[in-house]
Amino acid sequence: MSVLRSAKLALLRASRSSSLYRVAAASRWRSSRLLILCYHGVALEDEHQWQSNTFISAPDLESRLRYLRDEKYEVLPLGEGIRRLTTGSLPPRSVVITFDDGFYNFKERAWPLLQNYGFPATLYLTTFYSTYNRPIFRLCCSYMLWRNRDKTIGPAASLGIPRAMSLATRWDRELVLRLLTRYATANDSSAADKDALAQGLARILGFDFEWLLRRRLLHLMKPDEVAELAVKGLDVQLHTHRHRTPLDRDLFQKEIRDNRNWILDCTGKDPVHFCYPSGQCQRVFFPWLSEMRVATATTCQPAFATSASNPLMLPRYLDGSDKPLVEVEGWLTGFATLLPRKSFEPPMQ
Repeated sequence: MSVLRSAKLALLRASRSSSLYRVAAASRWRSSRLLILCYHGVALEDEHQWQSNTFISAPDLESRLRYLRDEKYEVLPLGEGIRRLTTGSLPPRSVVITFDDGFYNFKERAWPLLQNYGFPATLYLTTFYSTYNRPIFRLCCSYMLWRNRDKTIGPAASLGIPRAMSLATRWDRELVLRLLTRYATANDSSAADKDALAQGLARILGFDFEWLLRRRLLHLMKPDEVAELAVKGLDVQLHTHRHRTPLDRDLFQKEIRDNRNWILDCTGKDPVHFCYPSGQCQRVFFPWLSEMRVATATTCQPAFATSASNPLMLPRYLDGSDKPLVEVEGWLTGFATLLPRKSFEPPMQ
């Protein structure tokens, strides 16, 4: 942990102890703002140790939900939150909870907790891997490399790895993953080809791929599972069909159209809210989204949404097991916004 981050956390702890958090949470400034929380996966096994910025353990997630309940935060459905933000009628301490992608672990871990606490949530669902229900190629390869970080790999021509390579550090593994991805792209690999490539990687590493399949560790929910949760009240919204944002208008809008039609067929509801995959927000997308009747779009840039926010560039706070609870509480109260952070301006193209 950097010296700067350690200093920020120490300041947050001191501020919480001195009741500054409660003062910030009760302020008129906070009451006019909406914090949109962003989650991805909730660990079934050790995924939160592998990617702690995008995966959160179930106990960590529950600690957030418990805090929201105990401190009397108003957790609103996304549509209502946006509407009340626009009309200036937000209740104090307003929060929206969103999850990206649609991992199976959402159904297994997050949904029961949300039900227990009575909180609504929005799921931004990417749909290709829901129908093709296998482990997501790049994620499962990355996870297997991490699980075998005490080994070396290669040379392996069948994987596009030209020499023996260490897996010891994150940078080592990222290089191997880049070679795997480049090999798949160069061979114009289909989803089935990529799945076979992932299985080949598992064999070379001595990793139990069948265990990964049984646990559905990096799978998305199946269509019937999405439909089941939608009937129970889950709000399912747009996240592109293949988790990509082409810089071509027709291809970009095809991603939205395919995603929307899939969700409409599955849930019976027409989604109008969008989340940029991997936070890839560019201004060129704004008119394309408007043409597709997209009402709002969220990023992964940490800030509060205000009545002046661009509805196609709404900020969210990305939470994961890498965030200590004191930091999350600081954001919920609004106090953490007083600390310096990087600003964000989306590129023109």
